[in-house]
Amino acid sequence: MDANQSADLPTLLPDHDRLHQQIERLERDLAHYRRIIEETDTLIVQLDRDGAITYVNTAADRVFGYPPEMCVNRSLSDFIHPDDRTRFKEMFLEWLHQHEHRVTFESRVVHRDGKMFHKLWRMALHYDDTGAATCATCIAHDISALYDLRSELQESRTMLQLVIDNLPQAIFWKDRESRFLGGNQQFLVDAGLASVEEIIGKTDFDMPWKDQAAAYQADDREVMAHGPKRNIEEPLSRSDGSTIWLRTDKIPLLRNGEIIGVLGMCEDITEVRRQAEELRTFRLLVENAPDGIGIADTSLVLTYANPAFTAMLGYPSLIGMSVPAIIHPDDLDLLKSVAERVSQGDTPRETIRYLRNDGSAVTVQAAALALHDQHGNLIGYASINRDITEQLQTEEHLRVSEQRNRAILSAIPDLMFLLDADGVFLDYKTDASGDLLIPPELFLGRKAVDVLPPPLAEQVMTHLDAIKRTHEIQTYDYQIMLNDEPRDFEARMVLSNNDILVLSRDVTKQRRAERERQAMQEQIIQAQQAALRELSTPLMPIADGVVAMPIIGTIDSMRAQQIMETLLQGIAQHSADIAILDITGVKVVDTQVAGALLRAAQAARMLGAQVVLTGISPEIAQTLVHIGVEMREMVAKPTLQQGIAYALEQRT
Repeated sequence: MDANQSADLPTLLPDHDRLHQQIERLERDLAHYRRIIEETDTLIVQLDRDGAITYVNTAADRVFGYPPEMCVNRSLSDFIHPDDRTRFKEMFLEWLHQHEHRVTFESRVVHRDGKMFHKLWRMALHYDDTGAATCATCIAHDISALYDLRSELQESRTMLQLVIDNLPQAIFWKDRESRFLGGNQQFLVDAGLASVEEIIGKTDFDMPWKDQAAAYQADDREVMAHGPKRNIEEPLSRSDGSTIWLRTDKIPLLRNGEIIGVLGMCEDITEVRRQAEELRTFRLLVENAPDGIGIADTSLVLTYANPAFTAMLGYPSLIGMSVPAIIHPDDLDLLKSVAERVSQGDTPRETIRYLRNDGSAVTVQAAALALHDQHGNLIGYASINRDITEQLQTEEHLRVSEQRNRAILSAIPDLMFLLDADGVFLDYKTDASGDLLIPPELFLGRKAVDVLPPPLAEQVMTHLDAIKRTHEIQTYDYQIMLNDEPRDFEARMVLSNNDILVLSRDVTKQRRAERERQAMQEQIIQAQQAALRELSTPLMPIADGVVAMPIIGTIDSMRAQQIMETLLQGIAQHSADIAILDITGVKVVDTQVAGALLRAAQAARMLGAQVVLTGISPEIAQTLVHIGVEMREMVAKPTLQQGIAYALEQRT
């Protein structure tokens, strides 16, 4: 040691002591930290850049099942669950490539005896000055309990989602901007979507019910501002184009006391509304039904009576009254029988009498039925009561009237036949003789065309068609052979509701008397006509070749024919050249009379005779001119005397 070094030694000794103390302190700290690392339950691993273990603390024995020295130089991936191994290797390489410094990942670690631990790895990656990876430090926290809790939570969530998805109500939740965060299966069905992912982030304006979106979002804002809103009945347009009715409840969606959105629950009440409408309609029908409707409990105490039933019996109210108390005493046994039959499942209809408030009786046609609850237990009775008091009175009047009508019919001497619209015999009544063309068993239920003689059948069907067409009474006569003699009948056919009634009267005696009387009248008339012809149209020869016929009175078509016949016969019989027709006694000459005279003149001309017309008054002359009669076929003279003079002059 030279002199200078000796001189510096006292100076360096304090520094040396201080440095030695620092080294001892560092060694103590290092030993302390090493002891902490070695004794901790947390797994600490040091890896090289290839992922091989360069250091591991004693926790390796508990986690891997191997002492630390058996773990060194082995890849960390050897201890990771095979299903997580490939993913770990890929992530490790990716972290190195991205120059990550701190990463966190989860994986399963397999113990030597097969047990499995869930670990949360926190890894620090180290690099040199050139940026090349050198090593990595890993700390593994046991999260098995957390994983189990997470699994239980996931199972709970799955179970909750399953419950929510199987609820009949649609459930949804939104954020504060009314964007959907989720919904159950029924909500997805209404929205026409297949999964929750398709609805997240969308608003009502993106849904099939966009026409109602503004109202929905207004409700959302009101709920978030003022609290829950319940029993909102509103329409919703579905994805299939149909519209349903919902009853919606909305409440604020909270997180840590803060409103973060809206939770909604919707119940499809379309069917409920339909049933309510049907119930309202049913109640309206019952309340306004003309028949009395009552409901009684199993003790036969009335719990409901419609206005018609109350008015029928004249009470202010029937509620709470016992049914036996308002039944006629003579019908109580019938009431008991009806109740027993109804309890056995029958629905009897009986005529029964009630007692009005004033003590009078009202007769009703009652239909009764049992009322059961959803379990099939009898809970009461219902009855529908129709007042038939007036109907019974009417029926009695009809019965009396029918008896009277039958007596009247029995007194009518006519045959009667009832036919349907097709001509089928339905019923009959004989006259006093009891004679029928065909026995009843051969014509009842058969058509007239099949049982009557053809001429008569044709006559019946012709008038049957006419009465159906015109609805007017048809009358006709017919003759048949009955008991080997011809019988005359006069028939009248009338409508009887949808059927046809034929009344046929035997008029054989009357017709025989009429024929005899008519024959006698015809003989008298013929004799009278012969005498009248001679008196009304006398023909007189007044000179050789000259005949005269004075005409007196009115000339009709028959007399005009007689004039012509007598005139022509006289001309032919007397070989007359001139025939004088004197109409001095005819007061009126019209077109018909003028035509008859002209035809007589024309016919005489054909026989070679000339007709001289005499006795024309001024009035008749004016009439003949007015009606335009042509007189070329005749010679006109004012008087019969002048006509005779003219005829004789012509003969000379």
